[in-house]
Amino acid sequence: MKNAQNNPAPIYERIRDLFSHGFKIDWVTASFISISHVVCLIATPFAYFYAPEGFWKIMLAWTLIHALIGCLSTTVYSHRLIAHGAAKTISWPVHIVFGFIGQVMAMQGSARRWAAMHVIHHGVDRSGKHQLDPYSATWFTTGWRNFLWSHMLTYFFSHPDTSATEKAFQAKDSTPLVWQDKLYVPLLVVLNFLLPFVLGALITGSLVGGLCLMVASIGGYILAQHNTWTVNSVTHMWGFTKGAFSSAKNNYIWMGPLGEGNHHADHHDYGRDYRNGFGWSGWLLDPTRYVILLLNSLGLVKGLQRASKRQEAEIIARRELLNAQIKTQPTRFETWEKKLESLKAEWLEATQRWEAFKKQKVQLKTMSLPKFELQQKLDTLKAEMEVARRTMRARKQAFFDAIYEMRVMPAAA
Repeated sequence: MKNAQNNPAPIYERIRDLFSHGFKIDWVTASFISISHVVCLIATPFAYFYAPEGFWKIMLAWTLIHALIGCLSTTVYSHRLIAHGAAKTISWPVHIVFGFIGQVMAMQGSARRWAAMHVIHHGVDRSGKHQLDPYSATWFTTGWRNFLWSHMLTYFFSHPDTSATEKAFQAKDSTPLVWQDKLYVPLLVVLNFLLPFVLGALITGSLVGGLCLMVASIGGYILAQHNTWTVNSVTHMWGFTKGAFSSAKNNYIWMGPLGEGNHHADHHDYGRDYRNGFGWSGWLLDPTRYVILLLNSLGLVKGLQRASKRQEAEIIARRELLNAQIKTQPTRFETWEKKLESLKAEWLEATQRWEAFKKQKVQLKTMSLPKFELQQKLDTLKAEMEVARRTMRARKQAFFDAIYEMRVMPAAA
């Protein structure tokens, strides 16, 4: 078994090595991000000090609401719905609110460009072409370089053009995405600068109030940027449960990215899932999932995608085997590997059988049968499902018991 849980080997020693591999500084983006941060750091104290009496409350609320809208729009819309296609149908109101307004307030590029780069980020998990990952946390030999690159510096560079980049961009060619991409810059100016300035001036009756609210808006999109950037840095460098196919980890230390961080290993192992996390723990602290479910209940998005129980089980089993391979002496693992693979197959087979019964139950309820006959069939099916469920749990437990025995029981003499 290939040990896919180890991080890929570093490609570069220093950040300056990138220049000899086709990377160039993107002066427009680098300047904009740098100036925004300098303005925020210097102007914010002055804005709060010179703000009209009591206006600081509106400024603070604006910053926080701006950040929340930007973060949710990136996680709900650009990430799960657009990049991963977590829903088969997305209505125009969702495109307008989350794409033409929210994603623009997040200040992370157009939804089309953002989604295309993210598709490439996930694609390297299967292709192994880690040199294509636009915000890899494993490129460099030192942790601090990996953090700086994946968190922020990647946006300061123009990356070498590749066929993968162009293919990913062209694939996101729906009408809303094309128009949001075209209108991104003018919308950026209006929503992040002109709108808060005009509102601030109208509310306070002074230009100072307008400037103060515009500074608050800058603080809002900077918070949104750093919060979502931690998904690329923090959740790929620190956490507990490693992904089966990537360096991503389930991270319950940092909850800022609205559910993207604490279930990130699950997400990388099955990106299309709207839930971003498996099992009951997938419900924990995932506001992005809650918003998508709300949109689905309102009919604004339809056809939510999710991993089957068998797919979840296969991913979990793979992780356990890889982790056991790392923590067990090679000769001992080789002795147990065949048995573990057999127990894994039995668990997956039982899980698939249980899921088949669940589908039968759904189909049965749609059939036009006499009430008595329908109830009889449902009772029979319910009993079969219970047996299948117990078998599934028993085989899962047998797999985990064998993993435990291999790790802790003394080897036979």
